[in-house]
Amino acid sequence: IPSAPVLVPALAGTAAAELTDLYAAVRAAGAALPQRWIGIGTDRAELTVGPDTVGTFAGYGADVPVAMSPRAHLATAMPLCALVTAWLRGQVAPAAVAESRCYPTSLDQSSALARGRELRAEIDVRSEPVGVLVVADGANTLTPSAPGGHDPDSVAVQDSLDGALAAGDVAALA
Repeated sequence: IPSAPVLVPALAGTAAAELTDLYAAVRAAGAALPQRWIGIGTDRAELTVGPDTVGTFAGYGADVPVAMSPRAHLATAMPLCALVTAWLRGQVAPAAVAESRCYPTSLDQSSALARGRELRAEIDVRSEPVGVLVVADGANTLTPSAPGGHDPDSVAVQDSLDGALAAGDVAALA
């Protein structure tokens, strides 16, 4: 799912009505997960946000509290990918328990693949099913009016990424 704070209706303002289809798709993705989740995303530093953590979107314009689990009680500043994971959990599976793994955007390919293998091994030894929620954004340079400016090459890259994700093409994603 995307990491955009606009996913939270209180932060979308007047654009909320335009995002109905996106909200439905994001909620459907979350609802398909089992009662235990690991959200993965990126941030400046490597960080695990555990199931006892609560946070808020206050830094994004509205004090919308979120929690990683029903028993969460440790308030802390959470990276955006963790906030989105916790928000979605509260929307679609309030009894679920989530955590978030934030990986540095500076990881090279080899290190990123190693983190993925470590996470897979960790999930494989758990006795209960664990869902993985990928909280990430695509290219932001797809059109001339894009905030990052237009990069015509980004369209082909995004199309390739979308196809690899849809097909579960691990080699292409690597």
